[in-house]
Amino acid sequence: MSIIVIDNQRVHYEVFGRGRPVVFLHGWLGSWRYWYTSMEVISHHFRTYSFDFWGFGESRTNEMPTIQGYSNQVIRFLDAMGIERAALVGHSMGGMVAMKTAIEHPERITRVVTVGAPINGDALSWMLKLVDRPFFAEFFARRPWLRRSLFRFFFGDSLDPEVDEVLEDSTKSTADTIRGAIHSMWRTDLTPMLDKLRVPALVVHGARDDIVNPNQLQLFTYVPMAQVVRMEQSRHFPFVDEADRFHEILLRFLQQPDLITTAPKLDPKQSTSATLPRVEPPAPPVTERSNSIDGSEAPPPPRPTPPAPHSALPPGRM
Repeated sequence: MSIIVIDNQRVHYEVFGRGRPVVFLHGWLGSWRYWYTSMEVISHHFRTYSFDFWGFGESRTNEMPTIQGYSNQVIRFLDAMGIERAALVGHSMGGMVAMKTAIEHPERITRVVTVGAPINGDALSWMLKLVDRPFFAEFFARRPWLRRSLFRFFFGDSLDPEVDEVLEDSTKSTADTIRGAIHSMWRTDLTPMLDKLRVPALVVHGARDDIVNPNQLQLFTYVPMAQVVRMEQSRHFPFVDEADRFHEILLRFLQQPDLITTAPKLDPKQSTSATLPRVEPPAPPVTERSNSIDGSEAPPPPRPTPPAPHSALPPGRM
């Protein structure tokens, strides 16, 4: 187990492989462990990192968790590890953190992957929203068997030996942590920020996800930097339910040439009219059909209205 101290707080992390850095971010109640298999697969081509968010797994904190705080933790982790730029792969809550970080820090993030992520926190299931109430948070926290049962339900019949350790890690968070994370997720909406995305994004969602509504894919229909994948046989954990296909899609995306940003980072406190980074050159799309790389077409943008046959305006002035 590797430990690093960030902002006077202990952070547990693991590293596999060599090459360009890819950082995996876990979801609510999770830890780095449920990315173990994916990290091993990707580490044949990249250097893979994962860490426990503050308050989860082996990372301790005395502060209430927030999505902004976890985004800050990602950047501080990159700083502490001496990583100038990295790709992010985030699941569920970790996917929300990854997308927010990529939008606000395009000079540090080369590309971003979200898996089953709530881009709008209202997409969370009613079951998770209940945990925002103190009574239910305490009830949930005081019953480790309930957390184990929930994760066992998520993972289905997986025989992966790591599952037992994932189940054990799910019991380590306090009531304040599990409630604070849900509270922040539910009240976070990244939709207004999506037009500021300046790095390539892969958005993956299980069609049968009953934790985060799969309608989150529709939010990216007109986001030019994003490609979407709807995995028809998957629930909330596509990297478990359809592992081989997920890893093939993920690796193909990560191996695309990185973009080069040529402007300072976007300050999250700036107004929406702030100057955004210029990116060059554009990366080739994974597919020529649409912004979906699994063959499920996203709705096409509206066609521009052709000029009138005898317009009196000169060319270029329509």
